[in-house]
Amino acid sequence: DVDDMEGCAVALVLEGLRPMTIEIQALVTPVGGDGGTYGRRTVDGIAYSRLVLLIGVLQKRCGLHFRRQDVYINVVGNIRLDRQEGSSHSDLTVAMALVSSLLSIPVRADTAFVGEIGLLGELRPVPALDRRIQEARRMGFSRVVTPRDHLGTTSYKTKKKNKNHHGNGKPGFSRINGMDWIQCDTLLDALNEGLVRRLPKGRGKFRPKKSDSSSMAPSNLEELMLNEVILDDGNDDDDDDDVVNEE
Repeated sequence: DVDDMEGCAVALVLEGLRPMTIEIQALVTPVGGDGGTYGRRTVDGIAYSRLVLLIGVLQKRCGLHFRRQDVYINVVGNIRLDRQEGSSHSDLTVAMALVSSLLSIPVRADTAFVGEIGLLGELRPVPALDRRIQEARRMGFSRVVTPRDHLGTTSYKTKKKNKNHHGNGKPGFSRINGMDWIQCDTLLDALNEGLVRRLPKGRGKFRPKKSDSSSMAPSNLEELMLNEVILDDGNDDDDDDDVVNEE
């Protein structure tokens, strides 16, 4: 048996048409020296721009902040996901390792992950889910966390474990060939299913709402927290009083 590990998660990827599992490691550590500096971002095996995007989504959608943290990402085995088609399909695995290291919460060792993350914090579908799940089972995993298969692209006949299999905002749990298949709509739900314990209270409270976004805007000047308000009346004559002629 493999122990649950902090900052380490397994991705289900495709190399051409062949599915395979790869290990992605993350190390998140506080910035040394001046606390006001921004942390470094170092990657090996994934695109730097993808890491920046994932950190932004985690901050905005899950309330997890990396500003004063150094972040290191490594794909084990010198595998270059940034050079493969569908490299974003390992987004969920990278995010899982990042959050695990940041919060010191291990990732479940019996679980493999796949899924692309959108800017709204949603999990986007990936191709060849059935082959990826079959590979996870072959490699000895008992759980797999994926985006929800809304289109029914997999060939598996699942035994439903709850009524959320077809999606109502909560993760769907199914049993296939002795393996638990957890289908999630959002990054936040996937994080709570992949870590050994749920995110601490106060984390991940943000969820996109379908209501009018104007309800989030400040309704008065006090809510803007401005001590002074300077209004331009469009008259430039007052500016001349501040000019000093030194001649």
